[in-house]
Amino acid sequence: MTEEKKRTRTFLARLEDGILMLILVGMVLLAFIQIFLRNIFGIGLIWIDPLVRQMLLWITLAGAMVATRDHKHITVDAVIRYLPPGRIKIATGCICDIFATIVCALLTYSTFLVFQMEFQDPVGGEIMTGLPLWASLLTLPVAFGIMTLRFFRFSIFSLLNTVKGDRKA
Repeated sequence: MTEEKKRTRTFLARLEDGILMLILVGMVLLAFIQIFLRNIFGIGLIWIDPLVRQMLLWITLAGAMVATRDHKHITVDAVIRYLPPGRIKIATGCICDIFATIVCALLTYSTFLVFQMEFQDPVGGEIMTGLPLWASLLTLPVAFGIMTLRFFRFSIFSLLNTVKGDRKA
């Protein structure tokens, strides 16, 4: 990998991590403000609860993207765990990555269709004042699209390692 690619990857990883932390800090602060206002003054800001719920979706997707970036996502590895290192283990991992690629690609496509329908004919209205539902829905195909590309990349590397007979697994 060239130095330029490493710098780009590092920058993108830090950007993802930064977004994740920003959303988390924002959620905690907004929830604290809402609790403080309700308990001390008996009032609350009506836009905080829907925004925090929306941020929960965003942080979940950002966390999933970070997990797939590092190939540390949740896996069902009941079989892979007990295989000896070598081609069979790498090939089995490749099959799992291909399956994850397909699932994420289908989710990307279907969530994009939902986003497109809402964007063209907004029936859902707004999540909160100033935030239309379609803007929130856009996060779904973007996140699943990024995860699709990452799983595809893992699939290619696993396939190449299987063909080459690389013993790392």
